[in-house]
Amino acid sequence: MMGDHMVLQQNSSVKLWGWADGKKVTVTTSWNNRTYKVTPDKDGAWLVKVDTPAGSYTPYSITISDGTRTTLSDILIGEVWICSGQSNMEMTMKGNMGQPIDHSLETLLNAGNYRDRIRFITVPRTKGVKERADFEGAKWEVSSPETTMDCSAAGYFFAKQLTETLHLPVGLVINSWGGSRIEAWMTEETLASVEGANIEAAKNPKLDTNSRLQCLYNIMLLPVKNYTARGFLWYQGESNIFNYQLYAPMMTAMVQLWRNVWEAPDMPFYYVQIAPHKYGNSRNINSALLQEAQMKALKTIPNSGMIPTIDVGDEFCIHPPQKNVVGLRLANLALTKTYGLHKLPSTGPMMTKVEYSGNKAIVTLDNAPYGLAPGNCELEGFEIAGADKKFYPAKARIAGRTRNVEVWSDQVTQPVAVRYAFRNYVDHITLRNTLGIAAFPFRTDTW
Repeated sequence: MMGDHMVLQQNSSVKLWGWADGKKVTVTTSWNNRTYKVTPDKDGAWLVKVDTPAGSYTPYSITISDGTRTTLSDILIGEVWICSGQSNMEMTMKGNMGQPIDHSLETLLNAGNYRDRIRFITVPRTKGVKERADFEGAKWEVSSPETTMDCSAAGYFFAKQLTETLHLPVGLVINSWGGSRIEAWMTEETLASVEGANIEAAKNPKLDTNSRLQCLYNIMLLPVKNYTARGFLWYQGESNIFNYQLYAPMMTAMVQLWRNVWEAPDMPFYYVQIAPHKYGNSRNINSALLQEAQMKALKTIPNSGMIPTIDVGDEFCIHPPQKNVVGLRLANLALTKTYGLHKLPSTGPMMTKVEYSGNKAIVTLDNAPYGLAPGNCELEGFEIAGADKKFYPAKARIAGRTRNVEVWSDQVTQPVAVRYAFRNYVDHITLRNTLGIAAFPFRTDTW
């Protein structure tokens, strides 16, 4: 995990660790010429905390000796983020077979200009499922056209915006696994705290490693748990549509577990609402129910945030190409909520209330300080229902220069419920704030 070219979290007391043959270990950091001494435990493991300065593009070194001297070089001090989830976080800048990444060519061509600004390490998969404290076969990579091809696209676009705004190096620790369920990222004890969770089903040995309870926690999370970071980025949920009812409490429990592991009870946790996709039938609402669960988790996870992707999905491909939009919106979320650099809305418009007047529903949204858009046309994706609970496609328009949307249908004389983009996939979704961040899907009913 530790190595040449890594990025350490600035203005912090970061952990360095390793193994030695029972001898005392000395660690010297070049930025302050300070030496730390530590004695390994009975198993040879050692860990020491070292103080880091404010971030900069200046390269430093760390010398470690237990009698044999090792020097880690070209170390940068900046901002570190942990990037986890399933395939949409894992998807690299070169794309998948038949599945491209938007703006990847120009980003790759310019990647060498970020060699002193973006570094990343990707935790490799393993066939085992038992706890591991370290991993082999991966190292810290310096941004270049060749290396960045294999970097998480969502992560890299996030880092690119972050370094351009903060003028600091950014390090990404990427530990994601395609198709993974959230249960695989937590312990059995943690899942047991979730009411209604089926422990035996979750740890069924017939499940794949990326779906089985605690497996990815053991082999993907524990190896990086000592690496001091600013926050977490999470892009997962598609594989938990089948048990969406439990998703909000499961994610809440998982976040608390991770924060306990990192000994950082308020560590930021920012995540991506899963994108629209047909999921068998575009008219069904099973993925919308998972998106709704992700929204509910905002209320139970302190210091969390979510970005919308309702406008960048693909009906026939579960891996939408617009990872540049995902990275930009995650960066904006971090820059507003964690770094407090500006007063722009941190995310997209969310429905806050609905009122009914005659045959119209008036929906109010927030996170749109300068108004909603587009204001010159009818909006797609709205449905409206009366007391019979039958939803009909609705007409909708932004009500003048307000944050209200008027919704109506000639087939519903007295509306009692409104839904927006509450299907697996809806075409022509355009409602957004004037900064271009899409509105979140919603429903006002609980039917």
